Parts: sequence; C-alpha cells; structure tokens
Amino acid sequence: MVEARTAMRGTAWAIYAVLVLEFLFLISPLAPLFYSFYGPVLHVLERFPETAWLTQFFLPRLSTTADPILNLLQPLGWALLALGTVFFLACALPLYWSMLIGRGQVVGGLYRIIRHPQYVGLAIMGFGVLLIWPRFLVLVSLVVMLGLYRIFAGTEESQCLARFGDSYRAYMAATGGFLPRAWSQRLPRLLPDEGPGRIVVGSLVFLATLGLSLVAAFALRSYSLSQVAVLYRADDALLSPARLNEQEVDTAYETALQDPAVRAALDRAPAGKRLVYVVPQDWDLLPVEARTAAKGLPRDRPSSDRTHYKLLFALARSHDLNATGPEMVKDAYDLDPIIAAQVDIAAARVTAVEPPPANARWANIPRPTF
Repeated sequence: MVEARTAMRGTAWAIYAVLVLEFLFLISPLAPLFYSFYGPVLHVLERFPETAWLTQFFLPRLSTTADPILNLLQPLGWALLALGTVFFLACALPLYWSMLIGRGQVVGGLYRIIRHPQYVGLAIMGFGVLLIWPRFLVLVSLVVMLGLYRIFAGTEESQCLARFGDSYRAYMAATGGFLPRAWSQRLPRLLPDEGPGRIVVGSLVFLATLGLSLVAAFALRSYSLSQVAVLYRADDALLSPARLNEQEVDTAYETALQDPAVRAALDRAPAGKRLVYVVPQDWDLLPVEARTAAKGLPRDRPSSDRTHYKLLFALARSHDLNATGPEMVKDAYDLDPIIAAQVDIAAARVTAVEPPPANARWANIPRPTF
C-alpha cells in the first residue's frame, strides 16, 4: 500500500511538472526533446472538439489589452512563481534534512504556523505559472493537483500520528493544515471527519471547484478578448497585440491585400477562417516570427513609427468552420501561417513579403492566439 501511494505521488508530480512548466521547457535547450513526447498528447486533444479547448489559452498571452489589470497578470505570475519557490524551499529543505538525519518531527519555522507549508508553496507556484502560461490544460492540472495535495496531506498526517502519537496530535490541535489555525477556524467545515461521507463530499467539492474554475476561465477569455484591439471581417479576425487603432489596423490589412504576392498566397491556401496579426515593424511576435520566439514580445514598448507594420495571415485550425466574429478567435486551437508581409501605409505599398515557417520553432505545438 505504501509503495502504491508513493508511486501515485511520484506520477502526479511528474504530470504536474510537465503541464505547468511547459513554458520553461519552451525556452530551454531541451525543448525539441520535451515536445517530441508532449506534443503528440496536445495533438490528440486537438483532434476532437470535445477536448480541443484544453490546448487553448483563456488569458492574453500575446496582447496588450485595454484593461491595466489584465496587463499586470503576467508580471504578477512571475512574482507568485518566485514567491512560491522561496516559500517551498524554506520549508522543504528543513523537512528533508530532518528526514535525512533522522531527527523526527519538524515543528519550527513555517511548520510552527501550518502543517503543510510545502504544499502551500507549490500551490502559489502553480497559480503563478497559470498566469504566465494560461492554457486550459494547466488550469485543470492545477485544480487536480490541489485536490491531490489534500489527499497527500491526509495520508502524511495519518503516518505521523502512527509514528509520533500524542505529540503529533497536540501539534495538529495547535496548527492549521494549509492556513493559520485562526484563519481556518473561520472557514465553513465541509468534510465529515471520517467515513464514506467524507469521500462523497470531498468528491463533490472537487468537481464543483473544477466546474466553477472552468466557467470563470471561459468568462475571462471572453472578457479578455473584448479588451484586445480586434476587427472582424467575414472570414478574417484582425488582431493587434500592440493595441493599434482601428484605422491603422484596417489600413495595413487593406494595403497588404492589394499586393499580388500576398493575394496569390491567400488564394493558394485552404479555405477557412483566418487570424491576421498586425504589429509595428519593430515588434517580435510568436506566431509571426517563430524563429525569434525566445526573445519574447515587447508588450508595452511603444513604437514611434506609425507607418510601417508587419502582418501575419494565418489559417485558424478550428472545428467550427462557420464561426464568425469573436468565435473565430475562441474556436481556433492552433494556427497555420500562410504569408507574412511588411507594409508602408504612408506609401500605400507592401515593402516585403516572405513565407513564414511552416511550423513553429518547437514542433508545431499549439500556440496562444491572442
């Protein structure tokens, strides 16, 4: 039984690390190896409309929005990731050192306040990663791991009671599990102390948490997209991650469409909905320039040149071929680049046309669309 629990815990940690740290693998030298294993999983999910949404993003990853709070979420995510890492190490190192030297219970430091600070640190890290890389699949994995933390904590407490007896029982009476005792006592007690009812209620709480989290994520996606500079045409959604004004976006788009090379590339492409990205010429953008993805996007850097722009025309992979308006962006689970162009709207001409890479730098992994 102990071996089975240990194996389950190790498997859970491995899955969690893969899902929530994907963005770190993306910029690492091991990215091609990592995505050779992880990529097929995402592509299987993409095949079916019932699961394709799991690979999509529910918060802006590429775009500067009109909402300053949304624009702060990624910096906040990095801060939470750093805080969670420090919090975890501050409690994990004394714990494992105590286990190594056989000293017994660890009740000092953060353990004087809560019994499972290492799980709290991991949860903070997880929320940080979710804000940095807000894929639906990461959200689901985080909620699942939070549920598993509760199970792991209960198992560990049972083991400590069996080993330390009354001393650990007294320690439990003086501390909270995941929050300081004074805080946790103010929260409603949902789970029965023991018996089958505890499993039933715990399962219902988990399912309710997962369901409400997904509802909130879908609502956030709709709101976030409303705060991105975007224009809709019959078969095209024109997105401006740089928050250009409508006239700039529309003029750049219409100028590009007049170029014979751009027009020919669009005519050769398969029929379907397109996402068209319009950015200042000095911006780097992941779907536009996959080869420079590691540089990131200068989200808030203003551009003094308001006449020269880059455009990417990309075929949206979607299970709804009749999508219109915002649904063209929401239903797109990946992009197939068609053509990239540079335009000078003052001279009303295209200055350069180049075929974008057929695949993204990291094995055509599903990318954020806004």
